[in-house]
Amino acid sequence: MKLTALLSLCLLTICLLPPLGAGQTGDDVTISLQVPYYLGKSREGVRPGSQLQALFCIENRGQDEAAPTVLIKLPPGFTLAGKSDNWQVIQQAQGYVLERHTGLAGGYSQWFDLLTIQLSDAVTPGIYTITISDGRQTRQAPVTVIATGRTLGNAAAGIEDIILPLDRDGKNDERLSRNTLVLRDKRWDYYKNVVNGKGASNLEVEALHPITHMKLIVKNPAEQQKLVVITAQLLDANSHQPVSGLFTPGTTGEDKDAGSLGGHEDRLVAFAALTGEPRQSVQLPVYVKEQLLAGGQYILRVIMEDEFAPPVVQETVITVVKKDMKAIAVIGLAAIILLVALLVAVRRIRSVLTTLKTRWLVTVALFGAAAFAVVTVPSTLLNDFFHILMGPFGFIVTGLFHSILLYMMIVALVILIPRPGVIALMLIVRLMLGMLAFGQISPIILLSYGINGLLLETLMYGSGMYRYLQSANAAAGLNWRQIACLALICGVSDSLASYVSLQGLSVLYRMYYADWYVYLLLLVNGFLYTAIGAVCGVRLGSRLCRVGGD
Repeated sequence: MKLTALLSLCLLTICLLPPLGAGQTGDDVTISLQVPYYLGKSREGVRPGSQLQALFCIENRGQDEAAPTVLIKLPPGFTLAGKSDNWQVIQQAQGYVLERHTGLAGGYSQWFDLLTIQLSDAVTPGIYTITISDGRQTRQAPVTVIATGRTLGNAAAGIEDIILPLDRDGKNDERLSRNTLVLRDKRWDYYKNVVNGKGASNLEVEALHPITHMKLIVKNPAEQQKLVVITAQLLDANSHQPVSGLFTPGTTGEDKDAGSLGGHEDRLVAFAALTGEPRQSVQLPVYVKEQLLAGGQYILRVIMEDEFAPPVVQETVITVVKKDMKAIAVIGLAAIILLVALLVAVRRIRSVLTTLKTRWLVTVALFGAAAFAVVTVPSTLLNDFFHILMGPFGFIVTGLFHSILLYMMIVALVILIPRPGVIALMLIVRLMLGMLAFGQISPIILLSYGINGLLLETLMYGSGMYRYLQSANAAAGLNWRQIACLALICGVSDSLASYVSLQGLSVLYRMYYADWYVYLLLLVNGFLYTAIGAVCGVRLGSRLCRVGGD
């Protein structure tokens, strides 16, 4: 019993004793200095006249506050680059000494700093020692200075090129021209999220997703390793005045002024590390406030700066594409006109059909089936193939099918059966066969076919072409004026229908095209090929009239 009581008393005494080293702040405070601290690949050493990075860290793992004084002793020929608000630089006979009084709270606290140390050109190759001490503990870090066999020069780093738009993997977006920003239309995102079952989400949080990425090609002839601050800002193309639009994440809502880069609501600011490569790519996400920007051309100014060198400025002209009301107005007007035309056609369909003979209806159906076979099938099957070979200019080949051949058959049918409604019936047959064979049904296809048929029927009837072809004068053939009128009617109809389709793609599917591409597509595929097909259709229709008669 006495032995048990004695052991219990000893155990209680040990538990009540303070921990070993309690009250000795130095045992709970650790310091470290990682030098050279490489921002990129590690090297064998540093060369005379260059800069090196030193990462200093101090931690207090004790429960009490600590206020140690840290001294960093640099060897001769080493000095702190630039000015520092955190360290006091003391010059001594043996070299410079960096001193700092730190205050660390108890319960674990940490403070670190990245120092830039400049080597003198007169430093000879060898091994030098940097010493760090807080009065209780001392650490030493060796630095190897080597002689370089080639002269790197002292040329400052610069921005060689700005590349955008890119995806998050750094690949070019082939759908867009270079230096193009396509803004998202987020006015209906709240309702889209509710309809899709996503719920009422925080749109400010969703706005922090980058709209695209850009790449900076940085040339670094001196192969320096350092941290730089990159600032991107938009300028007006005419006045060169700053324009709001870009922003830095962490500057909206509850995260306003968050982080060291917070508070930049009119520019994009980011840190980047130069790894010492002669030519380096730096990729940055681009955050845009869509409601502050309008479509048009802007100047993108990118500034790269640090505290040891003058700022580097690079500018490039970019095009901002924003869905405007023009496309919506075009689609809305086309849909309203087509809807009214359908209502009128439903009321007059019986009277139109009664004027057409049965053999004419069979002929119209045969022309529609032939148009499906020689136009829809080849263009559908070969579209992707020619797109791979010719890229966006694949329409030059596919236009031979759905412009020249199609309108050659349409004009031939009009000459053979000059009655209102035959073009619309032929297009309906072709549309239905395409829907059954390839599943070609979408709002864009319905709108394109409808507008095309409506324009052709309206212009043919309004120009008096139907009446002229029904008259006895048509037996003598068409002169160049009637042929030019047919070519103009077909070219205008197909161009307007193609323009409506492109506007529909931008509204419904967010597929945007450069202006020059739209004009080229309308000129070549919409008008030129169609006019050629109309002229060929006149000759084909004349021969069919001679063979078949009435």
